[in-house]
Amino acid sequence: LESYFDAFPAVKQYMDDTVAEARERGYTETLFGRRRQIPELASNNRQVRQAGERQAMNAGIQGLAADIFKVALVRLDEALEDSGLAARIVLQVHDEIILEAPEDEVEAAGELTTAVMRDAFELRVPLEIDLQVADTWADAKG
Repeated sequence: LESYFDAFPAVKQYMDDTVAEARERGYTETLFGRRRQIPELASNNRQVRQAGERQAMNAGIQGLAADIFKVALVRLDEALEDSGLAARIVLQVHDEIILEAPEDEVEAAGELTTAVMRDAFELRVPLEIDLQVADTWADAKG
């Protein structure tokens, strides 16, 4: 881990700053402004406090990913409706979206889905989208 932080010192600084800020405030906050309370940071129990520190380090990044995904999900639903396609969202599982589409709309629905998901939030790095087309969810995972 030390060699990783030596190679990427900004990551270590971000993590340290995030924990310090969360300890001061009692919560972390995503770029979208969503807060997560972390009372464990004030614990007298060292193990509980360390667990809170790990939560603080992860909450901002994981929370932002969740926020972006939710925005993308809503925008995709609207885009599918507006497109006139019969394709529809049928299920969301963690960071996956399952759509059903008539065979003749699969390509158009896939292109629309990829574009909407990729453009859900502008970051300095591109959002990677892994689109799978299959007859069943199991086949798509396979």
